[in-house]
Amino acid sequence: MPTTVTAAVRARAAQGERAAAALDGRLADFHVPRRPEWTCRSCEQDTPWPCAPARVRLAEAYGRDRIGLSMYVGSLHAVAVIELPAIPAGELYERFVSWAR
Repeated sequence: MPTTVTAAVRARAAQGERAAAALDGRLADFHVPRRPEWTCRSCEQDTPWPCAPARVRLAEAYGRDRIGLSMYVGSLHAVAVIELPAIPAGELYERFVSWAR
């Protein structure tokens, strides 16, 4: 069963890679993540991404489509889970997804 979970997370992360590739365009190269650390390139050093300005820009880009926004940041969350294995997935969920509700 753990292999299935890992395969599912990796499949979701592949989808998330496409979402991450679109970040520069969505955020106009402003407050984009430095990967694989997932820190903001524009804020003070070591500011976790998504920072407050990135959240605002993403929310504005999706407008009233909260489901679309949640799906998008959920895809990014899947990538972050793989790239930040030392941080618990639940903590990353709070950081990446919970604000989008």
